[in-house]
Amino acid sequence: MTLPCNPMLHLKKRFIILFVLFLSLRLPLFAGDTSNTITRNEFNFGHQLGYMYSRMDNAYFRESGNWSFETGLVAYYTPKMPLVRNPFWKERTIVMIPLYFTFSPCPTIELQADLTDLFIEFPYQDINNAGGKSPRFRTKIRLLEEKSSLPAIAFTVGVKFSSAKPYTIWANRHNYDESNGLAGAGTGVADYLLLFTFSKQIATSMSLSARIGLAPIGSPVEYKRGSAQADEIPYGFQLKKTLFANWATSMEVSGMYNGLPATHLAHYSVVRVQITRSGRRDHFTLNLERGLTRETDTWVAGFYEKWDFYKK
Repeated sequence: MTLPCNPMLHLKKRFIILFVLFLSLRLPLFAGDTSNTITRNEFNFGHQLGYMYSRMDNAYFRESGNWSFETGLVAYYTPKMPLVRNPFWKERTIVMIPLYFTFSPCPTIELQADLTDLFIEFPYQDINNAGGKSPRFRTKIRLLEEKSSLPAIAFTVGVKFSSAKPYTIWANRHNYDESNGLAGAGTGVADYLLLFTFSKQIATSMSLSARIGLAPIGSPVEYKRGSAQADEIPYGFQLKKTLFANWATSMEVSGMYNGLPATHLAHYSVVRVQITRSGRRDHFTLNLERGLTRETDTWVAGFYEKWDFYKK
């Protein structure tokens, strides 16, 4: 016996099937993300990137053909990482070996390459707690030569490559409940830098430098729902004084300030004291820093060794 066809009954069945499929697809989006608790508002931009944008420079240039290489050993220490709930990961130390190059093709341009910062992070868990930070390349251009009544002004444009990623953020087994979420390098995307630097000789043995700029820093922490960014404002003030013969000292306050209220943990600021002994071709610098905000490494200590060369 053939049952009569009921169009309304078939329509109701189709509606129920479509509704069940809709719920099965949408419910995971409403559910909490238990695999990775890091969000844009909770990512420690300061601790991960602040040191890159707190290094001061001046608006002076060298003669054509000069180039230099700089390395050293610098330790960054934070006794209580923001937002980290696991006591084992609250205290963090990172030891870095910088590998920096500069080259002056002409008296008005300087090319700067921070090839990497070799690092190892403690507490040490696995190989992802060691490696190299993302390479950065910058070009510093002279806008104005120093005059009796005007400072020297330079403009710097730079890019940080995305060849390295923050491994403990991208691995689902790591979050703020299990680790500090920071082992690895950079943001995993390309970041950019625009910077104005001012320098003025205010006495025979004393100079003053300042800087202001913009650094759009991409964020990898919302990779499931697209990327976000923090528009950082690098700033800094430096007073440098020649003590005697080949000894000099400098004191500065520098860092980066977040321009977007959507990302809260992004104000990295330090007070830095350096003592430099300059030889004929080398410069040895002792470096000590004290963090001024909770998004900053509390103590930084180490040394830099820089060699100058001339390509005829």
